[in-house]
Amino acid sequence: MAIVVFLFFIAAAFLAVALIGPYRLYWRARPRAAGQPSETALAVGRVVAFAVAGVVAFAGCSAQEAADRGAWTAGEVRKASEDAAESMASDPQIRRDPADGYTSLIEAAVREAGEGQGPTYRVSVERDGDGDGDGHSYVISADGSKVCMHVTEVKSAQGGIFVPEAGDGHGSIATYDLTATVEDGAC
Repeated sequence: MAIVVFLFFIAAAFLAVALIGPYRLYWRARPRAAGQPSETALAVGRVVAFAVAGVVAFAGCSAQEAADRGAWTAGEVRKASEDAAESMASDPQIRRDPADGYTSLIEAAVREAGEGQGPTYRVSVERDGDGDGDGHSYVISADGSKVCMHVTEVKSAQGGIFVPEAGDGHGSIATYDLTATVEDGAC
């Protein structure tokens, strides 16, 4: 972040040189015989100062954008979690491992929903406790920002997935409709 501030400070200094032209004030105070640069040379110097200010400001903006891409904000974590909750609710799911719950499903959905908002390798999903009778809570964290997702499951009215000789002998595995809510902070 310090480099971004430094680059914008340098850009402002060059912009001031281009607008005010302290070199022009210096030469006006000296007598004509002192070998002043021509008006064309002064104009070219101003154009160069404007160009340098523009290039340095562009570098500052690029550095700021790179810093933004390298970290999650609290709003981005919440938005990606809400998008993940919507995507999980759109399709029936197979019941997951009781120890893991829907941790891996939530993590994959948050990473997909947060594509381009921050580095996906910094997303962490942890199951919070054993859950209550109507669902489980998961803490989603990235770069110090945390949200709580509460997931409830209801046996799907669509039935299940047909797999010969699976499940309870009827040849299908039950699917569940998920409902998820997202709250700021840890659970």
